[in-house]
Parts: sequence; C-alpha cells; structure tokens
Amino acid sequence: MPPLQALVRYSITALILGLCLQLVTGQNEQNRKPLVVKMTPPPKNVKSMETTEIKCNVSTELTECVPIEFSILSNKPLNCDPPPFVQEACICPGVRPRNFYWNVCSEGTVKLYCVAQATPISEICEDEEMVVVPLKGNTAYDYKEFVVQN
Repeated sequence: MPPLQALVRYSITALILGLCLQLVTGQNEQNRKPLVVKMTPPPKNVKSMETTEIKCNVSTELTECVPIEFSILSNKPLNCDPPPFVQEACICPGVRPRNFYWNVCSEGTVKLYCVAQATPISEICEDEEMVVVPLKGNTAYDYKEFVVQN
C-alpha cells in the first residue's frame, strides 16, 4: 500500500474513533445525577418517644458544586427536635458524601424521607468557583420506615 493511501486511511480511522469517543463521553455527562441521596437504615426495636439519630448523606456526580437545602420529612408528625428540619450545604464533586444528622422520635411507626433540593441561593457555595443549579434532577430523596414499638 502506498504511504499516502495508508496515511489517509489511518487518518479517517482515527477521526471516526475520536468522534465515537466524544459521543460516548457526551452521553456519560448527560447521565450523571446532580444529587444522590442515601439514608442509613434506622435502628430496629425503637420504643415510643425514644430519641434516635437518623443519618442521611448526599453527593453529586456533576463536575460543579451544587448549593442545596437538605431536609427530613415524614408521613406523620415527628416529636423531639423542633421543625423545620432543613439544613443548607454546598455539595462538590470529588468530595466524599456530606452527612446530615437529625434526632427524631415518634409515638408510632413513620416513613422518613431525606430530601435534597438544589437551590438558587449561590451564597451557600460562596468559596467555590464552579457552581450550578441543575434544571433536571434538582431534587433527590431516599426513604426508610422508622419502626416504633409500643
């Protein structure tokens, strides 16, 4: 094969491979979750009105920081800590998940929801340069049943 023909053939192959790589990388960027919430399962055998610590964590798969409001909600009224159960934080990539804690107690079994919601309050991330409020996936949650024995 003449050198010029080989050069053209390899150049076209390299160009096609480069375009395919860009397509795959672009799809991966679109599939990243702005917020990922995980809740540690509450302890078993909790007595009515016994104070229990609930732990939730949140992280991001984006390449920018996300200002959030993080809260705990329930399907029935909670006792102990006074509402609101809302905390603010700046969630950045490459940092281990940020943990949040609440002390809760209830008279009966409830479903607890840890909810992270991106907020446009950029002052939350004032020390960070790259901050974004995602248009899609700006809310994430996890829930567990908090079983209370009477």
